[in-house]
Amino acid sequence: MASAFSFGFSGDDIDIDVDENEVNNATETNIQEAGASTLPELVKAQKHEIDEWLSTLPSQISYSTCIISPAKDGAAGPSTSTGNGIATVTVARRDVFDIRAQLMVEDSAEEQNGELIAGLEKGDITPNFYEGGFKTWECSIDLGTLVIGEGVGLGNQDGHVVELGSGTAVPSLALFAQLLAEAETTPTSAGKRRMHFTFADYNSAVLRLVTLPNLLLTWNYFITHGNPTPTSDDPAEDNAEGQDEMLDITPELLERFRADLAHRGITVSFISGAWSPSFVDLVFSTPELAGYKTLVLASETIYSPASLLAFSDTLLALLLRSESGGSRALVAAKKVYFGVGGGVNEFLAVLRDVAGAEVGVEERMDVKSAGVGRIILEVRASQ
Repeated sequence: MASAFSFGFSGDDIDIDVDENEVNNATETNIQEAGASTLPELVKAQKHEIDEWLSTLPSQISYSTCIISPAKDGAAGPSTSTGNGIATVTVARRDVFDIRAQLMVEDSAEEQNGELIAGLEKGDITPNFYEGGFKTWECSIDLGTLVIGEGVGLGNQDGHVVELGSGTAVPSLALFAQLLAEAETTPTSAGKRRMHFTFADYNSAVLRLVTLPNLLLTWNYFITHGNPTPTSDDPAEDNAEGQDEMLDITPELLERFRADLAHRGITVSFISGAWSPSFVDLVFSTPELAGYKTLVLASETIYSPASLLAFSDTLLALLLRSESGGSRALVAAKKVYFGVGGGVNEFLAVLRDVAGAEVGVEERMDVKSAGVGRIILEVRASQ
């Protein structure tokens, strides 16, 4: 027998039908599946600094661009302006064939890139080995349109953006590009706000070969091209990809990149490995970050029932660790992941078991399409 439950800011922000047996057994099932699994051992969380990987970039990177338009009336689409007057942003993404080429060059018995290359080419996910970070998933575009539409993370308060399962990092890159554009319109007399981005992905190779290059490419595109202008009223057109371009990676370019981020008060770190208490410790290993306003972004991270408990625990811990009021998380996902077992109902059931009354959940976007429906949930922790 199904029963509806709700938990949120006012007690009725979101109602999801969940089978009572699923609610009671969600956590137990996850533990049993993990214990009986023959999958590879989970990779322990590890922190990486940006300078660690900049030197590993190739001499040239091929990429394409995507214009992200703000969400309007609860759905992805163009808008004339946002609260800060910035209507659209351009994010740049390294081309798949370029990633494949570097993986092949670096392949060895030690690196064992063959399975990563297979995942890149086929789009397959291998649990505990490759979690799909080379691909841009549609929910990440949804999340990008929402965050720039609201100007999330902007303002005078120091901010900390944590993207879980970042991969190509479109949502964070949209905010990053918005920060670059905002700086162009901010008076020089205004106080400098500090912003830290933590990009987290299970695969260190994804962070090194995709996330970091995309950050550099997005920065360079803004520096050389400026901010885009919406060209139509069609979201599909405004959020479409541009043609392939090539960027020469020189020591001078990398030094300008470092210097410009420092000038803007933007810092970056990367964390690879599994979600865990030690993962949370690494996110806040720089003490002052606890005082920043935290925004956790996650897209397509709740597809697997086996990882829902770890994800929910980590999400709650990140929100509770932040000492600043107003910290929250935005979780974008398909409502149902057919053939996999995960989805919004399953996530909310596990989150309720983990957090109880400690969290509030609100629906922020409901994307209705010809395929499976998509949704963005906002999660806040009571502190």
